Amino acid sequence: MQLKTGNWVIVADGGHAIVFENEGTASAPELKCLRVHDLDNPPTHEQGRDQPPRTFQSADGRRSAQEAPDLHQIAEDRFLDQIVEDLERDAAAGAFKAMVVVAPPIALGHIRKSAKDDLSKRVVAWIDKDLTRHPVPAIAEAVVRALKDLPSG
Repeated sequence: MQLKTGNWVIVADGGHAIVFENEGTASAPELKCLRVHDLDNPPTHEQGRDQPPRTFQSADGRRSAQEAPDLHQIAEDRFLDQIVEDLERDAAAGAFKAMVVVAPPIALGHIRKSAKDDLSKRVVAWIDKDLTRHPVPAIAEAVVRALKDLPSG
């Protein structure tokens, strides 16, 4: 499989996402940055309670702790949902025909689960790598290498 001219590449994790378009060729890709998204994810105490919620037993008055929600994970999930919504709008507008999604396992799974049919059909490869903080030439090289390893079909 090759990264063709006009293909989009999304490189994301739970707090950073970059959308690229390949303006080069399959043999010499040139990724142009279309958009960058960053999540402002402040410390837990600024997002809500950092103590677990408590429940009370009405019969005897005992209290017990509940599992505290992971506010950072909730924020990251919402961030990824917004990225997917933006990409779905782009797909519906015909902005791209094919896309490669590159993300670490948890983010990749969330994106895959959130993507609806119109977007999912356009994804030609799901690559399990964290490349968000890499320079663009290294991202292009890693994507080309990963695509070569995928079965064509």
